[in-house]
Amino acid sequence: MLEARLRKIDGIQSAKVRGFDRESKFYFNLTISESKSVVPQTIRKMLEELKTETKGDEDYPYNSMELTSMTGKVEKAGEGWTFTARGSNEKYHLAPSAALKKMVDAGKVLATVAGKVTDENGKLKLEISDAKDPAN
Repeated sequence: MLEARLRKIDGIQSAKVRGFDRESKFYFNLTISESKSVVPQTIRKMLEELKTETKGDEDYPYNSMELTSMTGKVEKAGEGWTFTARGSNEKYHLAPSAALKKMVDAGKVLATVAGKVTDENGKLKLEISDAKDPAN
């Protein structure tokens, strides 16, 4: 049921259960269209709508969102870092990794990154766990 709900979100091309554990329940692999933006708030909103529609019978807590691959432009201004996704133009504040810092120091502005996305206080933040040159 949850897979079908996730697939209905604009921009999600596929949703497959990746695993399950007692604490977090389900883990999903989502394939998201490059031109769309799906952020934690999008998922939390869908989960709240599901809970309301089922009168509380279906309650899936949101745990976290991690990206495995997203390409875009990295910018450093003073101490601040930003990442702008190539297709959707969604902007993220960055917590860069050593690999990303090295790429930027070498003059590269495009990167393919992986990491955890948070949206505390309405501010999107991407904590980089991996960064590499884009394939294309």
